[in-house]
Parts: sequence; structure tokens; C-alpha cells
Amino acid sequence: MRLATIFLLSLASTLSLSALTSKEVRDGEVAVQLVTPAETATPGQTIAVGVRFLIDEGWHIYWKNPGDTGLETSIAWALPEGVGSGELHWPYPHVYRNAHLVDFVYSDEVTLYTDVRIPEDWPTGKDFPISAEVDWLMCAEICIPGKGELSFNLPVAETAQTDAVEEEAFETVRAEWPATAETVSAEIRSNAQKIQLIVDGLELEDDGLTDTFFFPIDPIVAPGGDQEWLNESEKLVGNLVRSEYAPNIPDEVSGVLVNPEGWSALDGRKALLIQAAHSDQPPASFAGTTGSAPSGNLAGLLLLAFAGGAILNLMPCVFPVLGLKIMGFVEQAGNEKRKIIGHGLLFALGVLVSFWVLAGALLILRAGGAELGWGFQLQSAPFVFGMAIFLFLFALNLSGVFEIGFGLMSLGNKADRKKGAGGSFLSGILATVVATPCSAPFLATALAGALTLPPFQSFLTFTCIALGLAAPYLLLSLFPALLKKLPKPGAWMETLKEFMAFPLYATVGWLLYVLAGQVDGSNLLHILLSFTLLALAAWIYGRYATPHRKPRTRLLGNAAALLFAGISIAYGYPQKDTLQWIPWSPETVQSLRESDRPVYVDFTARWCATCQVNKAVVFSNQEVLDYIGKQDVALVKADWTNEDPAITRRLTELGKAAVPVNLVYLPGEDSPEVLPETLTPGIVLRALRGE
Repeated sequence: MRLATIFLLSLASTLSLSALTSKEVRDGEVAVQLVTPAETATPGQTIAVGVRFLIDEGWHIYWKNPGDTGLETSIAWALPEGVGSGELHWPYPHVYRNAHLVDFVYSDEVTLYTDVRIPEDWPTGKDFPISAEVDWLMCAEICIPGKGELSFNLPVAETAQTDAVEEEAFETVRAEWPATAETVSAEIRSNAQKIQLIVDGLELEDDGLTDTFFFPIDPIVAPGGDQEWLNESEKLVGNLVRSEYAPNIPDEVSGVLVNPEGWSALDGRKALLIQAAHSDQPPASFAGTTGSAPSGNLAGLLLLAFAGGAILNLMPCVFPVLGLKIMGFVEQAGNEKRKIIGHGLLFALGVLVSFWVLAGALLILRAGGAELGWGFQLQSAPFVFGMAIFLFLFALNLSGVFEIGFGLMSLGNKADRKKGAGGSFLSGILATVVATPCSAPFLATALAGALTLPPFQSFLTFTCIALGLAAPYLLLSLFPALLKKLPKPGAWMETLKEFMAFPLYATVGWLLYVLAGQVDGSNLLHILLSFTLLALAAWIYGRYATPHRKPRTRLLGNAAALLFAGISIAYGYPQKDTLQWIPWSPETVQSLRESDRPVYVDFTARWCATCQVNKAVVFSNQEVLDYIGKQDVALVKADWTNEDPAITRRLTELGKAAVPVNLVYLPGEDSPEVLPETLTPGIVLRALRGE
């Protein structure tokens, strides 16, 4: 487009001496020019006036919402007294991705237009002066602020004349303005993590949605978050990620919805201006987002639920419990039938009660607007931490590090009936708890259907899942003759028990992976180290608290095991990160400095022990935290855990070759203060205060 514009303007200058533009002003890699299609105007006429940006290759400037980084381009109009300008028309931007950051930018060429109305009483023959001060941020590998002052005098005559070439350029730009359509309506639904945009009236049957993108004018959507677009009953549904910097959603949300294929309802125009009312309803669950309910009747759904629950027994999370429960049946094979049936029924009851509690909590929370699904409790870092601890201890027990004297999972011990009954019931609860990270064939469809049904039918579906999970144990208990098909007790049981520990270790590893996405790096390190302390506590218990030890030794063993277990849990317990760290980039730092905020930059890496100690010492200090909050200090993290050429270059510029490196930028200062490698709260506070 830029070459075409230059050619047309050159042609215009050859054919017509009256084409009206200002002198081109260049600052850095961007040239700006004041333009209008009008050659002359009449009193009372409204004319289009714009600023054209010619941007060098490889560089870009920013839209009104710059995205993750950058700075909005601004135009300050200077017009005769009593004359105002209209709304500034922005063509739709394009997405610029830089690592994990996403910005909304213009490159090559763009023109931003507004409308100016000549007063009715403006004298004919007197030029109408128009001026503008333009500010922009131009970025490539680095970012540089740019500025230009533009002006021209528009002749006012009895007859209006238009420059054909500039008018054609104006129409080309106008086609990129977001269009509006009276037939289109939109609403926004939200919860803590999700923004859902629902648009009606777009005639979607012929439109491709793969590359559709929503550019929010109100910065409520995470620029780099995934955008999923679906055609749901002729409505366009966008599932977007809510920005962590959007604590509140306005009553009306504005944005630009772009489809590179063009919207049929807009005669092929690519950009649609959205004005979406914020609804009180939670984000809807559609077939394309959560799985569709089965097309058959309720009986078909219940059958899928039962099958999915039964197959759960073969999943890695549940299989160790299955093996141990069957071993318990092997040991019970010589007992009377009534006891075996009782144990099986109590196990099934434990599964049922757990599923009913899980289903009830899920339905209550969803009724309150939460967007939750199967395994929703795994979204809680403390729950995941507690579950990982329990399964880790369970696995250590199976590996023979220690023995649980009260036989919670020793399903075939020689305890009395009451204790054995409690063990069976708790085994059912455990089977449900460890099943929640897993999904099995048919289960996803059944769960999706359950969450859209009325409460009674939903509970019935969850009940069928529970019965499917408990089915193998119920069969063995109700038909003891099947026990004769199982191998006789022997040494193989100890080998199988130890082998069953390894799927549990794998499950613990998966849970730690989940935790890694819920806590910051420092907290994750504490969690990993806490499992070492927990293993030490289990080892002490297994070695020094056994029945053959002397009472004094057992007492000391129990005390030491409890002490290390307590320290482990306290040290590793997930902490909510109260500090909001902004990912580093040169553009981000420049933008934050221009906002006159103090900026703290931490060049760090997970493998840097000193870096982790610095953060633990400094950001656990309440005085530091209070000062950061009161002074609105921007915290920026440059994570060098993986190779990053941009961070390496910046460290070289600072004369550094390794981390930690910590910088403090204060408003009004040209250069940052470089802090020592080893930090204390006092050092950081003095730097932030400029002392």
C-alpha cells in the first residue's frame, strides 16, 4: 500500500498543483504528514483531516490499545478557537508477536483521520489553519519515541474542490476502519479467568473463523491469550483469556473483531466495531468448548457414565488402589461371605459419598457463576499440594520405607471388624480423590452432559460414574466364587505392592507439574525441597518408630518424624504471590519509565541460587512490600533461565556477564542504579527512595 500511495501522490503533484498536504516531518524511522482529500472547503462543510505515518521496514508503531507493551500513538489537534475535531478513526491493527508478548501495531503505512467542520461564519477567502502535534513510539529491536509538529492552511472558497488521488487514498484507508452494523448485537460474559464474547447477526454460514481475532479497546483481554472462535447456532462465540490487569469489567466493552476472510454481513469488510453489553450471566458452556452432551436419551448418557467410571480403574491414578484392593480380597478369600460383602459395599459407599460431595460442590459453585469442570479442586494449589503429599507418603509406604501401623490401606490386615470397615470406606474415598486428575474414554462426554442437566439428573449421572468405578470391587464381594479365580496369597503380593508405588510416584510428578503452573519459581523450589524433608520424616518413622524399638527410641522417632513432617509442610505450603511481575522487554521498560513510575528490574534465572536467595530475603520483608504498594513500583522480571539474546545484549550493555543483576529506575533519572549482587531489604529500599 505504501508504494502505491507514494506513486499516487507523485502523480497528483504532477497533474495538480493544488493538492493539499503538509511538509513531511521525519523523526527516526517514521515520517509523518498532515493530509486531507479537500483542496478547498466551504463554510459549514465537514472535511476529513488525517496524519499519515510512513514507517520504515522492520519497524512499527502502536494502536490505541498497544497490547502487552508499547505506547498508544497520539495526535493533539490545534484548531481555531471554538472549533473541535471529531472522533479519531483508527484502521484495524495487526498482531505483532515477540516471544510470549503480543502487541497491536501498524507497520509500513497507516493514516489516522478525524472530521473537522468549518464554521458557518468562516469568511470566504480566508484560509482555515489546521495543526497537529503527533507523538508515537517506534519499535523494532529497540524502541524510540518520536514526535512531529504538522500544519497547513486550507483555502475556504465558495466552491468545494477535492483532490481525486488523495480522495482515493482516503477511501482505501476508510475501508480498513471498523464498520458498524445495526443487525449485529453482542454481549460479554466473564468469570475470574475467562472472557466470553457472543455476537449475533453476522451471517456465519460462509465465513471462516480460523484467523478471527478480537482487538479489545478496553484492555480486559490478555493480548497473548488463546482466542477460540465457534459457530454456535448461528452465533459467533469467542472464548478469550481475561487479562490479569482487569479487576473489573465495564458495563459496555468496546473492541474490533477482525476476520481476514471478510464478514458477509458487512459486504466483505474485515473489521467490525463491537459494543458489547456486560452480562451478569457466567460464560456459557457450548458443545464446542466443553464437549457435547450425547445425542441419545438420558439412559444412553447414564450408560456412558457407568462405562467411563469402570474404565477409570485402568487409569494410572487409580490403578494402584485397584491392585491393593484386589490383594485385600485375596487375603480375605478365606473369610466368611458376609464380611467380604460388607467390605465391598463399604468401599462402594465411600466412592458414592465422595462423588456426591464432589458433584454437589461443583453444581453449587457453577450456579454461583464459576466456570468449573471435572477435577476443579485441582485449581487450588493447597489442595494439589496436600494431595501430592498424601500420595507421596502412600508411595513411600508401598516401597517399604515405613509401615502404617493402623492399616489405612492395609486392606487385608487382621484388625477387628470396625477398623477394617473404616479402611474399606476410606479406600473408596481415596479411589475418588486419585481419580479426579484422570479422564477415561466416554467420561468426558458423560461429564459434559452431566453439567448441563437439571440437578437430579446430574446427580444421577455422577452416581453412575461412581458405580462404574466401584463395579469391580462390588462384583468380587457379591460373588465370592470369583475370588477362586484369583492367585493364592504368596510372596508375589509384596513384589506387586512395591511395584504399585511407581504409578503413584508418576502421579505425584504430574501433580508437581500442575503446581508449577500455579505458583512462582521460588515457591516451587520450596515445594520440591519440602518433599525431601517429607521423605526424611518417613524414613525416620520407618526406622526408629517401629514396634520392636525401645519405648524411648519410638518416642524420639515419632517426635523427630512429626517435626520434620511439620517443617516440610510449612516450608512447602503454596503461597499466593502478592507481587505482580511484568515480563521484561526493552519496550516494556521504556513504556513504564514514561509513565513516571519507579521501575525495579530483576535479571534472574531459576538455576541462579543467589537470585532465589535475594528474592526470598527482599520480598518477604513487609517494609519492602508496603513501599512497593504505596509508591506503585513496577516490578519487571527478565528471566534468563533459557537462552534469550535480548537479555544477553542488555546484560552486556550493563557490563555484566551473569545474573543476578538488579536495576532501579527512578522518575526523572536518565540511567538506572545497578544494585550489588547480594541484596538486603535495606539496599533495595534505599535505592527505591533515591537515597
